[in-house]
Parts: sequence; C-alpha cells; structure tokens
Amino acid sequence: MLALFALLLPAPLFEAPTLRGALVSAYVISAQTGQVLYERNADADVVPASTLKLLVGSATLDQLGVNFSFTTTLETDGTTLYLRGGGDPLLRPSDFDDAARALTALGKTHFDALVGDDGPPRLERYPGGWSVDDLPFYYSAPPSPLSIDENALHVYVHPGAVGATPTLSVDPANTVVTIVNQATTGPARSDDTTWLTTSWDQPDTLILTGSVPADETDADMKTSILDPARATLALAGGALTRGGIAFANPARLSAAPAGTRVLWTHRSPPLSTLLSDMWLPSDNLLAESLLDALAPDRGAALERERAWLRTIGVDPATTTLSDGSGLSSYDRISARDLVTILAHDYNGPNRDIVMGALPIAGERGTLAHAFEFPPLQGKIVAKTGTVNHTHTLAGYMETPHGTLIFALMVNNWMDDGPTASGNLRAFQSTFLESFFE
Repeated sequence: MLALFALLLPAPLFEAPTLRGALVSAYVISAQTGQVLYERNADADVVPASTLKLLVGSATLDQLGVNFSFTTTLETDGTTLYLRGGGDPLLRPSDFDDAARALTALGKTHFDALVGDDGPPRLERYPGGWSVDDLPFYYSAPPSPLSIDENALHVYVHPGAVGATPTLSVDPANTVVTIVNQATTGPARSDDTTWLTTSWDQPDTLILTGSVPADETDADMKTSILDPARATLALAGGALTRGGIAFANPARLSAAPAGTRVLWTHRSPPLSTLLSDMWLPSDNLLAESLLDALAPDRGAALERERAWLRTIGVDPATTTLSDGSGLSSYDRISARDLVTILAHDYNGPNRDIVMGALPIAGERGTLAHAFEFPPLQGKIVAKTGTVNHTHTLAGYMETPHGTLIFALMVNNWMDDGPTASGNLRAFQSTFLESFFE
C-alpha cells in the first residue's frame, strides 16, 4: 500500500502556485529493503544548501573515526613558544587560562615570543562560491587552523541620548579588530537600522552604520572575524600574559620548526559529539573545519571526499563540491546521492551516532519548530538546508510501514510573500505525510 500510494502521489501537489518555476527533486526508499518508494527528478544536480553537511559529517566519521578531535598545542624549541593550530573552531580564550597554569606548573614562564602556526599558506581565505554579501556575518566566518570562539565577534551596541553616538562593547575583547562607529541613537521604539560592513582588503576593520533605538537593550551585532589566525594569536597571547607567562617580543605568525617539544595540548570533544554541534544548529564553520581535517589542502580534502563517495556507490561526477557547509553557490548534488549517503550511515556501524546527532521534528535543532504535529512530530530525523531560493530536507522518517530514507529538494523557490514560509512547510508536510497512509 505504501509503495503504491507514494508512487501515485498526485501531480497537482507539485503544481501549486507557490511552486511555480521551482525545481523539485525527491527520492524516498525503504531503509529496510532499499525499495524505491518515490522519485521525482532524483538525479537532478541541485543546490543542496546545508544538507551538504551530511556529506562532510559522514565522510569524516568513516575516515577519521568517532574519536577524532581537533588538537591545539603549545610547543617550544627552548626559547620560543609556538601555538600550533589544529582548526578547532570551538577553542575558547579561557582554554589558554588553563594553558598558563600548565606552563607555570612546568616552570616555563618566560619565552622570547609567542608564534602562531596556522598551517601552510592558502591561496584563498574563503571557499569558492561564497557570496561577498555574507562576509560580515557570523555564519560565514572563514576556517583557519588557528581558530577561536567560532571565529565570531559579538559587538554590543549601547544607545545613548537621542542623536548621540552609541557606545560599543566587544566580546571577546581583542586588539585585532577595529570598529569604526558611525552609528547614531534614534528615538525610542524607532527601527533598529544598525549594520556592520567590511571590505575585502581591510578584513580587520568593521564599519557600524545606522541607528539604534534609545530603548534598545539587546543589540548584538554578531559578526565574523575575517582574519582568525591573528585574532586567535592575540587572544591566546593576552590570556597567557594575564596568567603570568612573559614574552620578550611581540607575537607573530610563522611556521613552527621541526623538533619542538609539546608543553600543552587541548583537544576538542570527539567527532561523535562534534556531529551534533554541527548538524543541530547547522554550523557552517564547524563543517568547513571538518572538511579541512581530511587534508591540509582544500583541494586534497575535496578529492578525499570524492574518493569516499566512490566507496559507497556514488559517482562523484554527479556532484560539484566546493565547500563543506553548503554555503557555496557552486555546490551541487542529487537527491539520490544524499539518500545513498544516508543509507550508508543507516546500514553501517555508526547509525546510532548519526541519528542521535540530527535535528528532530518538533523537538531539537533546526527542526525544533517544524512539523510540530502528528504524525510528523518526533518522527522525522533530518538535516535542513536554506539559502536564497533553496529549501532542502534530507534524513530519516519513522512511519507505520518502517523507516524511510528521503531527500526533498526545492530549488528556484520564488515565493517571497508573507505566507511563503507557511506555503513551503505545507508542501513539505503534505509530501511527507503521504507516506503514513
């Protein structure tokens, strides 16, 4: 009954005005038997948005192992202290308070300088296909071997008297990023038009413009740090100095020499936990950092992903891969390929880890406020994806007929009216609910 109903899913569902001009790609199989229950444009190369994170998560899980963690070290050649970055975006400035205590316990409190090693030189700061419009925003923070605090900066705007310049506070406090404050304070209950901009050739300078209401109490302009290596080095150096570690010369960036001795090591949570940290909130930087963990060179990392795809039965020629997060406009993958990845996870030893790390409809992550009604609530475990004109969903669905693996990809979505979000959710719900009949 399920297969027959799904295969006969009415065409008018895909002809609704809200889908006018849209490309809908869908593929649904039984997790138990692999039987194809529904397909529509299943091999179309579509923009995946954040469902691409399923690829980097699964590939790293297989190739790096569940116990992989990002590792950051402080090392010495006897005179200089080297901070060797491991690409950990979850590293915190407070971690270097612990480092200072560890160095003090070893009697290592005086060095010539603190030198940050952020890996081999890179030709580009950002993955190809990222929009310049996204540069100032926290969700487009660039990956780097030397990363800290998600490479993001909280800029709090505190209004003054009407017409006066607001005051600013920054967390984490640092000496790298400069903020040019051109904002004003507007009347109470006026619109908050504050905006941060930056330029490609001055990544350490942010310009704040616009007006903040006089009664604003929580204006947080969370922005990306475009030069994370320098920021990480500065924050680490500040924490170490406050902790009693002295340096004769200013900090600098340079490659660490061979033969150094490790004095302190910091490890992130294991990959089994990092998957939740990435998939639940759809963390772009963590996805990029995991991709870079596959190989020090971005091209080599992407090629390693393609090689892994071959091992699970996906022809990498059916994909276009530019990053790990799905933020790139170059990324393409088919619904069939995503389902193949998900089926590989379901039928392998990491099923519980994968399903335990994904959002759940009506309960957690990016699906916490989606499908909050029977029969879908709590029954969909899936990754969402959203960029301009693109809405995607791929994962698992528990039905009375068994577990289904699905991908529902909508590209060229042009509905931008006041009911657009509801229209999209109604379409998704109708499609998914059909498999409960």
